[in-house]
Amino acid sequence: MKHWAVRISVLILIILIARQPDIELDHPGKIISYKGLVQPTNYRGATNTTCTADRITEVKHPYIENTLPAIEHAFDLGADTVHLNIHVTADKQLAVFHDWTLDCRTNSKGITSEQSMEYLKTLDAGYGYRIGEQAEYPFRGQGIGLIPSLDEVLTRFPEQSFLLNMKTAGPEAIEVLGAYLKALSSEQRNRLSFIGIQSISEAIAEEFPTQMTYSKEVGKRCLVKYIFIGWSRYYPGSCANTTLVIPEQFGRILWGWPDQFAARAQQNGSEVYLYQKSQPYSKETDLREHGIGLFTGDMVGLAEQKNTLQ
Repeated sequence: MKHWAVRISVLILIILIARQPDIELDHPGKIISYKGLVQPTNYRGATNTTCTADRITEVKHPYIENTLPAIEHAFDLGADTVHLNIHVTADKQLAVFHDWTLDCRTNSKGITSEQSMEYLKTLDAGYGYRIGEQAEYPFRGQGIGLIPSLDEVLTRFPEQSFLLNMKTAGPEAIEVLGAYLKALSSEQRNRLSFIGIQSISEAIAEEFPTQMTYSKEVGKRCLVKYIFIGWSRYYPGSCANTTLVIPEQFGRILWGWPDQFAARAQQNGSEVYLYQKSQPYSKETDLREHGIGLFTGDMVGLAEQKNTLQ
């Protein structure tokens, strides 16, 4: 008899949960443009140490990633947020640049974080870009002085939002970044969110609890818990107040995907993005109308698609 009572109770609970009204989306999904603007690139087999500057497959636009012109044009094309890579420099500034070393993209060598901001300003940020195996360097000589500091970026774009990936690890990097954030007003900090190294994300979240942070470890904790109990409409605390970046193939196994998952995230202070770094832009995985943002490496292709449909 007790077994029947338990089963009936579970059935009633499921019915009650199923009858709960859907949550309304607060807004459509937003757009993050990867590294400002990037060229079409062959990422097949690439690792964290692979030089991707010599893997571009064509020149689609005249901009070099992580530079002020690229950032500006990404916003002009409709990006809501621009993703940037940052490093702590030897003189404790924050430089906007992708690689841990200078060897791949510039006309210099050495570890990026061991250089001064002044020295980085003398380099050619477009020196190493090459189309496949061809001896063609389309941006050589065009990137001199284009490596910006984060200060320059925030001054040039005083109202726009940025997703920052701190590439320099270690206590000193955390200390410099923490001091930098403390010096900003709350309005300025609200324009920034962070992705990348777990220790960096944890340190930022501890000192600035309302700052949006994300790392792969945070994502795993959040999404594994959600997969098991999301059916109950419970939304894990680890999924709240963060930027959730989800691979294209992963979304379909999440409860309520896409609309209700996005609505729950928005209700809990989070934004959800589908990671579409691969190129070209794909309309099939653009779910912004369903509340899922787009993290794209082909902002130009997205804009071209929009113009074609108009």
